[in-house]
Amino acid sequence: MNAAELVKQYQAGIKDFSGVDLVGVTLKNTDLCQIIFSQAILIEADFTKTNLSNANFCLALLNLSNLSEAILTKANFKSATLSSALLYKVSCGQAQLQNANLQEAILKRAFLRDANLSQANLISADLSQANLIDANLAGANLTGANLAHTFLQGANLLNANLTGVNLDQAVLIGATMPDGKVHQ
Repeated sequence: MNAAELVKQYQAGIKDFSGVDLVGVTLKNTDLCQIIFSQAILIEADFTKTNLSNANFCLALLNLSNLSEAILTKANFKSATLSSALLYKVSCGQAQLQNANLQEAILKRAFLRDANLSQANLISADLSQANLIDANLAGANLTGANLAHTFLQGANLLNANLTGVNLDQAVLIGATMPDGKVHQ
């Protein structure tokens, strides 16, 4: 299957593409709301500026993929692999990213308000200038991550690993810290 075939099937009403192998596919500027890519192989895929609201990427492989400026509101990325993925200025409000592997991912200026990143692997991820207001990062591994100039008001960082994290100019008012204390 290629990009044109997928779009044609999607427009015909087919939304379930679970397990599909689309390594390197380009689906830029496309409307794919509620598409199901559960367990799909989407390594090096390009979803730049694509509308993927309410999409299901559960257990999908998205290593090295480009989701820059994509709309991922309420998308499900539970246990998905997004290592070294580019998610610059992505809109992920209320997205489900529990247990997702985002190691070395670029999430600079990402909108992740109310997103659930509990138990996520964010080792060496770049979350600088991101909006993580009220996000759930409980138990997340943020070792070596860049959170400079990030908005973390009301975020839950309970039991998160913040070893070597850059929090320069981060806003932490009301955030629950790894030890359970609320930052003032």
